Amino acid sequence: MATPNNSFHTNDSYECHGDHCFCWVPLNYKALDISTFFFYLFFFLVGLIENIIVIWINWQMRESRKESNLYIFNMAIADVCAVLFMPLRMTETFYNYHWILGNFLCKFDAFFYFVTLYSSIFFLACFSVDGYVSLRYPVQAQGSRDQQIRRMVCVCVWTMAMLLSIPQFIYSETLGTVYIYCLSENLLFLYITESLTLLFGFIIPLPIIIVSNVFTARAVKDSSNAESIRTRKIIYAYIIVFLLCWSPFYIIVLLSLCDMLLNCVAFQVVYYLYDFVDCLTFSHCIINPILYNFIHKEFRYHLTANVVKYMPKRYVKEDDNVSISSDTRHIVVIT
Repeated sequence: MATPNNSFHTNDSYECHGDHCFCWVPLNYKALDISTFFFYLFFFLVGLIENIIVIWINWQMRESRKESNLYIFNMAIADVCAVLFMPLRMTETFYNYHWILGNFLCKFDAFFYFVTLYSSIFFLACFSVDGYVSLRYPVQAQGSRDQQIRRMVCVCVWTMAMLLSIPQFIYSETLGTVYIYCLSENLLFLYITESLTLLFGFIIPLPIIIVSNVFTARAVKDSSNAESIRTRKIIYAYIIVFLLCWSPFYIIVLLSLCDMLLNCVAFQVVYYLYDFVDCLTFSHCIINPILYNFIHKEFRYHLTANVVKYMPKRYVKEDDNVSISSDTRHIVVIT
């Protein structure tokens, strides 16, 4: 979303023409655009590497890992898709939100952005619910029927995310002559889509994620060993990270929906921060792989095993009593 006015004003003032008054707020758009660009670049480089590793390792361990991790695998696919489209946002930011990539890419970028947004959040909610169900009913959760249900849920999540994003493809377009922007000029559409984003992307998933994870943490509370304590900390981290990644963006979305109730200065600040806070939501693309994959011993073990498998033999020596294999436990010494 392009900011209303990408100029730098040095002092607060009000300019009136007839019955209409406009306020000028000292906001440095240049510094904000530079910061946004480098955050996109960081998220792109780190997020791409992390999520490709997650997809690769989860695919390698698909037979040995819990079926509930199918949601993590699909979430990584959604995150890597979001990262792959990030260069379009970087280009837009670099050219001061002047869109140079044509009308089709404008539509497709808006469509795919919302597909990845919805799907990533939906898979988080599914994983949270499945974690509690699997803990309460461990035998049933590993049955073939439940595995089929998980696969159907994944198909439904992708389908729902695409259906909710179709209006973005229809109504997003390039506007302007000298300066071309990628947005929609239909105000009713903007209010409807932002309301739907707030509802399906935050208001509905938030209580599902919080309640499911709190119940899961309470279910493992009976055990006082170190591993269960660590598990509870990780579960609570799921909630905290979700709030940190998404709350600022949805607060801005809510304020933009109520823009008629804002005074002139607040209105300027909200739209000044919109694109930057939108950019920061992509932090989930680098935090999710760490929180849901890299901190777990099983994932790190399989990562090490698969890396060693492709290393030249001269860099790896096998312990006398342990065989190097991706299928069995092993000790690796890298010289």
